[in-house]
Amino acid sequence: MVREFKKIGAAAAVAGALLASGSSYATVQLSAAGDVLLVPYVYCDLNSDISKQSNTLIGLITFWKQRLGLVDRNGALLPAPAGLANVEPRGVPTVPERVTTLRGSSRKGLVHWYFYNQKSEHILDGVIPVTDNDFIRVDWCGTIQGDPRATALANKVPGYMLFVDDTFDSAQLSGQQRVVGMPNFALYGHAYMIQGVWASQAFIPVISNPVCTFDVSNNQPASDVTCSGVEGQPGGFWINLVKSLTDGYPKVARLVSGIDFTSSAARQVRDVYVRYFLDPALATENRMVFWFNTNNSARVAAGETYNSEQVYMRSFSYPLVEELNLIVSTPSDPKIPGMIHEELDNGQLVKNTGIIRFGVPEIQSGIEWSSSGVVFNMLGLAAPGNPQQLQTEMATEGSEYPF
Repeated sequence: MVREFKKIGAAAAVAGALLASGSSYATVQLSAAGDVLLVPYVYCDLNSDISKQSNTLIGLITFWKQRLGLVDRNGALLPAPAGLANVEPRGVPTVPERVTTLRGSSRKGLVHWYFYNQKSEHILDGVIPVTDNDFIRVDWCGTIQGDPRATALANKVPGYMLFVDDTFDSAQLSGQQRVVGMPNFALYGHAYMIQGVWASQAFIPVISNPVCTFDVSNNQPASDVTCSGVEGQPGGFWINLVKSLTDGYPKVARLVSGIDFTSSAARQVRDVYVRYFLDPALATENRMVFWFNTNNSARVAAGETYNSEQVYMRSFSYPLVEELNLIVSTPSDPKIPGMIHEELDNGQLVKNTGIIRFGVPEIQSGIEWSSSGVVFNMLGLAAPGNPQQLQTEMATEGSEYPF
Protein backbone atom coordinates (compact mmCIF):
# COMPACT_ATOMS: atom_id res chain seq x y z
CA MET A 1 0.00 0.00 0.00
CA VAL A 2 2.93 2.32 0.44
CA ARG A 3 4.68 3.63 -2.62
CA GLU A 4 8.39 4.18 -2.19
CA PHE A 5 10.48 6.55 -4.27
CA LYS A 6 14.25 6.88 -4.30
CA LYS A 7 14.34 10.12 -6.24
CA ILE A 8 12.88 13.47 -5.31
CA GLY A 9 11.33 15.64 -7.99
CA ALA A 10 12.63 19.18 -8.21
CA ALA A 11 9.28 20.54 -7.08
CA ALA A 12 9.47 18.54 -3.86
CA ALA A 13 12.47 20.55 -2.77
CA VAL A 14 10.55 23.81 -2.81
CA ALA A 15 8.79 24.52 0.46
CA GLY A 16 6.73 27.51 -0.61
CA ALA A 17 6.19 28.23 3.07
CA LEU A 18 6.27 31.19 5.39
CA LEU A 19 7.53 30.32 8.87
CA ALA A 20 6.78 32.66 11.75
CA SER A 21 7.80 30.60 14.75
CA GLY A 22 6.76 31.54 18.25
CA SER A 23 8.45 30.94 21.55
CA SER A 24 7.10 27.42 21.91
CA TYR A 25 8.80 26.40 18.71
CA ALA A 26 12.19 27.57 19.92
CA THR A 27 12.62 24.02 21.24
CA VAL A 28 11.21 22.29 18.18
CA GLN A 29 14.08 20.93 16.14
CA LEU A 30 12.41 20.37 12.78
CA SER A 31 15.71 19.03 11.46
CA ALA A 32 16.32 16.64 14.37
CA ALA A 33 15.57 12.94 14.02
CA GLY A 34 13.14 11.55 16.58
CA ASP A 35 11.57 8.31 17.74
CA VAL A 36 8.10 9.12 16.50
CA LEU A 37 7.08 11.55 13.77
CA LEU A 38 3.75 13.35 13.90
CA VAL A 39 2.30 14.70 10.65
CA PRO A 40 -0.52 16.76 12.20
CA TYR A 41 -2.58 17.20 9.05
CA VAL A 42 -2.94 14.67 6.23
CA TYR A 43 -5.53 14.82 3.47
CA CYS A 44 -6.33 13.24 0.09
CA ASP A 45 -9.11 14.29 -2.26
CA LEU A 46 -9.35 12.07 -5.34
CA ASN A 47 -11.66 14.52 -7.08
CA SER A 48 -12.75 13.53 -10.60
CA ASP A 49 -11.51 16.96 -11.68
CA ILE A 50 -7.74 16.60 -11.33
CA SER A 51 -7.30 20.36 -10.96
CA LYS A 52 -9.30 20.15 -7.71
CA GLN A 53 -7.46 17.20 -6.23
CA SER A 54 -5.43 17.44 -3.02
CA ASN A 55 -2.70 15.14 -1.80
CA THR A 56 -0.15 14.86 1.00
CA LEU A 57 3.42 13.79 0.28
CA ILE A 58 5.64 12.74 3.17
CA GLY A 59 9.37 12.03 3.02
CA LEU A 60 11.27 10.11 5.70
CA ILE A 61 14.98 9.59 6.37
CA THR A 62 16.02 6.78 8.72
CA PHE A 63 18.93 6.76 11.17
CA TRP A 64 20.22 3.69 12.99
CA LYS A 65 20.45 4.97 16.55
CA GLN A 66 23.77 3.35 17.36
CA ARG A 67 25.28 5.20 14.40
CA LEU A 68 24.14 8.46 15.98
CA GLY A 69 25.73 7.49 19.30
CA LEU A 70 22.30 7.28 20.96
CA VAL A 71 23.24 4.74 23.62
CA ASP A 72 23.53 5.11 27.38
CA ARG A 73 26.47 4.25 29.64
CA ASN A 74 25.41 0.59 29.56
CA GLY A 75 25.08 0.41 25.77
CA ALA A 76 21.24 0.49 25.77
CA LEU A 77 19.43 2.64 23.23
CA LEU A 78 18.29 6.13 24.21
CA PRO A 79 15.23 8.09 23.07
CA ALA A 80 15.52 10.73 20.35
CA PRO A 81 15.84 13.66 20.03
CA ALA A 82 18.19 13.39 23.00
CA GLY A 83 17.81 17.04 23.99
CA LEU A 84 14.02 16.87 24.21
CA ALA A 85 14.28 13.56 26.09
CA ASN A 86 16.74 15.07 28.59
CA VAL A 87 19.27 12.27 28.11
CA GLU A 88 23.03 12.29 27.65
CA PRO A 89 24.28 10.02 24.83
CA ARG A 90 27.45 8.06 25.60
CA GLY A 91 28.01 6.48 22.19
CA VAL A 92 30.39 7.54 19.44
CA PRO A 93 28.66 8.66 16.21
CA THR A 94 29.84 7.02 12.99
CA VAL A 95 29.23 7.55 9.29
CA PRO A 96 26.63 5.42 7.44
CA GLU A 97 27.77 1.97 6.39
CA ARG A 98 28.51 1.72 2.69
CA VAL A 99 26.48 -0.85 0.77
CA THR A 100 26.73 -1.79 -2.89
CA THR A 101 23.38 -3.51 -3.33
CA LEU A 102 19.85 -2.28 -2.75
CA ARG A 103 18.74 -3.12 0.80
CA GLY A 104 22.21 -4.53 1.41
CA SER A 105 22.54 -3.01 4.87
CA SER A 106 22.63 -5.23 7.93
CA ARG A 107 20.74 -2.52 9.81
CA LYS A 108 17.22 -3.37 8.72
CA GLY A 109 13.79 -2.87 10.16
CA LEU A 110 10.24 -1.71 9.59
CA VAL A 111 8.68 1.70 10.00
CA HIS A 112 5.05 1.45 11.04
CA TRP A 113 2.63 4.19 9.94
CA TYR A 114 -0.79 4.89 11.40
CA PHE A 115 -3.57 7.11 10.03
CA TYR A 116 -6.20 8.55 12.39
CA ASN A 117 -9.24 10.72 11.73
CA GLN A 118 -9.96 14.04 13.45
CA LYS A 119 -11.26 12.30 16.58
CA SER A 120 -8.11 10.17 16.75
CA GLU A 121 -9.95 7.04 15.69
CA HIS A 122 -7.65 4.60 13.94
CA ILE A 123 -8.48 4.22 10.24
CA LEU A 124 -5.50 2.54 8.51
CA ASP A 125 -1.93 1.44 9.17
CA GLY A 126 0.89 -0.37 7.42
CA VAL A 127 4.63 -1.01 7.48
CA ILE A 128 7.54 0.08 5.27
CA PRO A 129 10.80 -1.93 5.05
CA VAL A 130 13.78 0.34 5.75
CA THR A 131 17.51 0.29 6.28
CA ASP A 132 19.85 2.78 7.90
CA ASN A 133 20.32 6.03 5.97
CA ASP A 134 17.24 5.21 3.89
CA PHE A 135 14.84 7.61 2.20
CA ILE A 136 11.23 6.70 1.65
CA ARG A 137 8.37 8.75 0.40
CA VAL A 138 4.71 8.25 1.18
CA ASP A 139 2.25 9.43 -1.47
CA TRP A 140 -0.94 9.43 0.59
CA CYS A 141 -3.39 9.39 -2.33
CA GLY A 142 -1.23 6.75 -4.01
CA THR A 143 -1.23 4.71 -0.81
CA ILE A 144 -5.02 4.48 -0.55
CA GLN A 145 -5.92 4.63 -4.24
CA GLY A 146 -4.92 1.08 -5.10
CA ASP A 147 -7.20 -0.42 -2.46
CA PRO A 148 -10.97 0.15 -2.89
CA ARG A 149 -11.70 -0.31 0.81
CA ALA A 150 -8.83 1.97 1.86
CA THR A 151 -10.09 4.58 -0.59
CA ALA A 152 -13.57 4.39 0.90
CA LEU A 153 -12.16 4.80 4.41
CA ALA A 154 -9.65 7.59 3.81
CA ASN A 155 -10.56 9.58 0.69
CA LYS A 156 -11.69 13.11 1.64
CA VAL A 157 -11.13 12.26 5.32
CA PRO A 158 -8.97 14.82 7.18
CA GLY A 159 -6.62 13.17 9.64
CA TYR A 160 -3.11 12.87 10.94
CA MET A 161 -0.34 10.27 10.82
CA LEU A 162 2.22 8.80 13.19
CA PHE A 163 5.43 7.08 12.05
CA VAL A 164 7.51 4.97 14.42
CA ASP A 165 9.91 2.03 14.26
CA ASP A 166 7.85 -1.17 14.46
CA THR A 167 9.99 -2.22 17.43
CA PHE A 168 7.80 0.09 19.50
CA ASP A 169 4.65 -1.81 18.57
CA SER A 170 6.20 -5.20 19.38
CA ALA A 171 7.81 -4.13 22.67
CA GLN A 172 5.32 -1.70 24.20
CA LEU A 173 2.29 -3.11 26.04
CA SER A 174 -0.94 -1.16 26.47
CA GLY A 175 -0.89 0.61 29.81
CA GLN A 176 2.62 -0.65 30.58
CA GLN A 177 4.49 1.68 32.93
CA ARG A 178 7.78 -0.17 33.23
CA VAL A 179 8.86 -1.23 29.72
CA VAL A 180 9.35 1.32 26.96
CA GLY A 181 9.14 0.18 23.34
CA MET A 182 12.48 1.72 22.36
CA PRO A 183 12.87 2.17 18.57
CA ASN A 184 16.05 1.04 16.80
CA PHE A 185 15.60 3.83 14.24
CA ALA A 186 15.29 7.57 14.66
CA LEU A 187 13.31 9.29 11.90
CA TYR A 188 13.42 12.68 10.24
CA GLY A 189 10.63 13.82 7.96
CA HIS A 190 9.06 16.54 5.89
CA ALA A 191 5.58 16.85 4.36
CA TYR A 192 3.74 18.92 1.78
CA MET A 193 0.13 19.51 0.81
CA ILE A 194 -0.24 19.37 -2.98
CA GLN A 195 -3.04 21.13 -4.85
CA GLY A 196 -4.08 20.01 -8.35
CA VAL A 197 -1.34 19.02 -10.79
CA TRP A 198 1.48 20.45 -8.66
CA ALA A 199 -0.24 23.82 -8.90
CA SER A 200 0.74 24.50 -5.32
CA GLN A 201 2.86 22.91 -2.63
CA ALA A 202 2.52 23.95 1.01
CA PHE A 203 4.74 22.97 3.92
CA ILE A 204 3.22 20.85 6.71
CA PRO A 205 5.28 20.80 9.91
CA VAL A 206 6.49 17.33 10.88
CA ILE A 207 7.14 17.10 14.60
CA SER A 208 9.67 14.63 16.03
CA ASN A 209 9.03 13.39 19.55
CA PRO A 210 10.93 11.03 21.88
CA VAL A 211 9.04 7.95 23.10
CA CYS A 212 9.99 8.88 26.66
CA THR A 213 11.40 11.88 28.52
CA PHE A 214 13.31 12.17 31.76
CA ASP A 215 12.17 14.59 34.42
CA VAL A 216 13.08 18.14 33.40
CA SER A 217 11.46 19.83 36.41
CA ASN A 218 13.55 21.30 39.20
CA ASN A 219 16.54 21.43 36.85
CA GLN A 220 16.98 17.66 36.82
CA PRO A 221 20.27 16.83 35.05
CA ALA A 222 20.25 14.88 31.81
CA SER A 223 20.12 11.13 32.41
CA ASP A 224 22.88 8.83 31.13
CA VAL A 225 20.69 5.70 31.34
CA THR A 226 17.72 4.77 29.19
CA CYS A 227 14.07 4.93 30.30
CA SER A 228 13.49 2.13 32.79
CA GLY A 229 11.94 1.62 36.19
CA VAL A 230 8.51 2.93 37.15
CA GLU A 231 7.11 5.80 35.12
CA GLY A 232 6.22 9.05 36.85
CA GLN A 233 8.52 8.91 39.86
CA PRO A 234 10.33 12.17 40.78
CA GLY A 235 13.58 12.31 38.88
CA GLY A 236 12.36 9.46 36.67
CA PHE A 237 10.76 9.38 33.24
CA TRP A 238 7.43 9.69 31.47
CA ILE A 239 6.27 7.72 28.45
CA ASN A 240 5.29 10.09 25.63
CA LEU A 241 3.95 7.51 23.18
CA VAL A 242 1.59 4.91 24.62
CA LYS A 243 -0.53 2.09 23.26
CA SER A 244 -4.21 2.70 23.82
CA LEU A 245 -5.96 0.49 26.35
CA THR A 246 -9.02 0.61 24.07
CA ASP A 247 -7.66 -0.50 20.70
CA GLY A 248 -3.91 -1.08 21.19
CA TYR A 249 -2.84 1.58 18.68
CA PRO A 250 -0.22 4.24 19.52
CA LYS A 251 -1.37 7.53 21.00
CA VAL A 252 0.68 10.63 21.78
CA ALA A 253 0.49 11.07 25.54
CA ARG A 254 2.83 14.09 25.57
CA LEU A 255 4.08 16.16 22.62
CA VAL A 256 7.18 17.62 24.25
CA SER A 257 8.16 19.38 21.00
CA GLY A 258 4.92 21.36 20.74
CA ILE A 259 2.96 23.93 22.72
CA ASP A 260 2.41 22.96 26.36
CA PHE A 261 -1.24 23.42 27.34
CA THR A 262 -0.63 22.13 30.88
CA SER A 263 -0.43 24.07 34.13
CA SER A 264 0.10 23.08 37.75
CA ALA A 265 -2.47 25.75 38.72
CA ALA A 266 -6.21 25.57 38.13
CA ARG A 267 -8.13 27.64 35.55
CA GLN A 268 -5.24 28.68 33.33
CA VAL A 269 -5.33 29.71 29.67
CA ARG A 270 -2.57 29.67 27.04
CA ASP A 271 -2.83 32.19 24.22
CA VAL A 272 -2.12 31.22 20.62
CA TYR A 273 -1.97 33.89 17.90
CA VAL A 274 -2.85 33.13 14.26
CA ARG A 275 -2.78 35.57 11.35
CA TYR A 276 -5.70 35.66 8.91
CA PHE A 277 -5.93 37.04 5.36
CA LEU A 278 -9.28 37.03 3.53
CA ASP A 279 -8.93 39.87 1.04
CA PRO A 280 -11.39 38.79 -1.71
CA ALA A 281 -9.06 40.11 -4.42
CA LEU A 282 -6.43 37.50 -3.58
CA ALA A 283 -7.43 35.12 -0.78
CA THR A 284 -9.51 32.00 -1.35
CA GLU A 285 -9.49 30.48 2.15
CA ASN A 286 -7.72 30.28 5.48
CA ARG A 287 -7.35 26.75 6.90
CA MET A 288 -6.34 26.97 10.55
CA VAL A 289 -5.05 23.67 11.92
CA PHE A 290 -5.15 22.90 15.65
CA TRP A 291 -3.74 19.51 16.65
CA PHE A 292 -3.93 18.35 20.27
CA ASN A 293 -2.93 15.06 21.88
CA THR A 294 -6.42 14.49 23.30
CA ASN A 295 -10.09 14.93 22.52
CA ASN A 296 -11.57 17.28 25.10
CA SER A 297 -15.22 18.42 25.12
CA ALA A 298 -14.31 21.21 27.57
CA ARG A 299 -11.64 22.74 25.32
CA VAL A 300 -13.47 25.86 24.16
CA ALA A 301 -11.19 28.76 23.24
CA ALA A 302 -12.19 32.28 24.20
CA GLY A 303 -10.74 34.58 21.59
CA GLU A 304 -10.53 38.03 20.11
CA THR A 305 -10.18 39.28 16.55
CA TYR A 306 -7.98 42.26 15.65
CA ASN A 307 -7.58 44.09 12.35
CA SER A 308 -4.30 44.95 10.62
CA GLU A 309 -3.87 47.98 12.90
CA GLN A 310 -4.26 45.75 15.98
CA VAL A 311 -7.63 47.34 16.69
CA TYR A 312 -10.05 45.08 18.56
CA MET A 313 -12.95 43.84 16.41
CA ARG A 314 -14.90 41.05 18.17
CA SER A 315 -14.79 38.51 21.00
CA PHE A 316 -15.91 34.94 20.50
CA SER A 317 -15.85 31.37 21.78
CA TYR A 318 -14.81 28.50 19.55
CA PRO A 319 -14.86 24.75 20.37
CA LEU A 320 -11.60 22.89 19.73
CA VAL A 321 -12.85 19.59 21.09
CA GLU A 322 -11.21 17.07 18.74
CA GLU A 323 -7.57 16.06 18.39
CA LEU A 324 -7.47 17.58 14.90
CA ASN A 325 -9.52 20.75 14.49
CA LEU A 326 -9.84 22.60 11.18
CA ILE A 327 -11.24 26.11 10.93
CA VAL A 328 -11.79 26.86 7.23
CA SER A 329 -12.86 30.43 6.42
CA THR A 330 -13.45 32.11 3.06
CA PRO A 331 -14.12 35.78 2.23
CA SER A 332 -17.83 34.94 1.85
CA ASP A 333 -18.01 32.52 4.80
CA PRO A 334 -15.74 33.55 7.69
CA LYS A 335 -15.90 31.15 10.63
CA ILE A 336 -14.68 33.64 13.24
CA PRO A 337 -16.51 36.90 14.06
CA GLY A 338 -14.68 40.10 13.18
CA MET A 339 -12.71 38.82 10.17
CA ILE A 340 -14.53 40.97 7.58
CA HIS A 341 -13.57 44.64 7.66
CA GLU A 342 -11.46 47.22 5.89
CA GLU A 343 -9.25 50.03 7.14
CA LEU A 344 -6.33 52.21 6.13
CA ASP A 345 -2.92 50.90 7.15
CA ASN A 346 -0.14 53.43 6.44
CA GLY A 347 -2.39 55.06 3.89
CA GLN A 348 -3.20 51.78 2.07
CA LEU A 349 -6.66 50.18 2.05
CA VAL A 350 -6.46 46.79 3.75
CA LYS A 351 -9.31 44.26 3.71
CA ASN A 352 -10.04 41.34 6.02
CA THR A 353 -6.52 41.07 7.41
CA GLY A 354 -5.33 40.80 10.99
CA ILE A 355 -4.61 38.61 13.99
CA ILE A 356 -6.79 36.23 16.00
CA ARG A 357 -5.99 35.42 19.60
CA PHE A 358 -7.21 32.02 20.79
CA GLY A 359 -7.23 31.59 24.56
CA VAL A 360 -6.95 27.80 24.88
CA PRO A 361 -7.89 26.34 28.30
CA GLU A 362 -5.07 24.40 29.91
CA ILE A 363 -5.28 21.09 31.74
CA GLN A 364 -4.27 21.10 35.39
CA SER A 365 -1.52 18.54 35.91
CA GLY A 366 1.85 18.23 37.58
CA ILE A 367 3.17 16.49 34.45
CA GLU A 368 4.20 18.94 31.75
CA TRP A 369 2.83 18.49 28.21
CA SER A 370 -0.01 16.25 29.43
CA SER A 371 -2.04 18.50 27.17
CA SER A 372 0.03 19.63 24.19
CA GLY A 373 -0.24 20.38 20.52
CA VAL A 374 0.79 22.26 17.41
CA VAL A 375 -0.99 25.07 15.53
CA PHE A 376 -0.51 26.53 12.05
CA ASN A 377 -2.47 28.22 9.28
CA MET A 378 -2.63 27.39 5.58
CA LEU A 379 -3.53 30.45 3.52
CA GLY A 380 -5.08 29.92 0.10
CA LEU A 381 -4.09 32.61 -2.40
CA ALA A 382 -5.19 32.99 -6.03
CA ALA A 383 -4.59 36.05 -8.16
CA PRO A 384 -6.99 36.38 -11.11
CA GLY A 385 -6.18 33.82 -13.78
CA ASN A 386 -3.87 31.78 -11.55
CA PRO A 387 -4.52 28.52 -9.68
CA GLN A 388 -4.82 28.54 -5.91
CA GLN A 389 -1.56 28.63 -4.01
CA LEU A 390 -1.19 27.47 -0.41
CA GLN A 391 1.24 29.07 2.02
CA THR A 392 1.87 27.92 5.58
CA GLU A 393 2.41 30.09 8.64
CA MET A 394 3.15 28.72 12.08
CA ALA A 395 1.13 30.10 14.97
CA THR A 396 2.79 32.08 17.76
CA GLU A 397 2.52 31.00 21.38
CA GLY A 398 1.46 33.71 23.79
CA SER A 399 1.33 34.05 27.54
CA GLU A 400 -0.29 31.90 30.21
CA TYR A 401 -2.73 33.53 32.61
CA PRO A 402 -5.67 32.69 34.94
CA PHE A 403 -9.29 33.13 33.90
